[in-house]
Amino acid sequence: MSNYERIKTSINAAQVEPADKDIMINVFAEVADENLADIANLFEKDPSWVMKFNDNRKAKQKAAASNDASLWQEILDQEKKYLQDLTFGLD
Repeated sequence: MSNYERIKTSINAAQVEPADKDIMINVFAEVADENLADIANLFEKDPSWVMKFNDNRKAKQKAAASNDASLWQEILDQEKKYLQDLTFGLD
């Protein structure tokens, strides 16, 4: 199974709105399969990351539409926390 198919399976299993699933699946379809291995592994190891990815994507859309610098800072702070969780929480 390709990395894309693995991600698609994880997304479809998540408790996410159908429209959000379609958007995420389309986003990952644009990425070369060899670049999706880490995300596929992460989504399979901890399915809550599908929701985190979706929430982050939606927050960025909202920030882009609002042009609110403080909202962008909140997103960056949350991404920093996500990276710390990945570095220290999933080993």
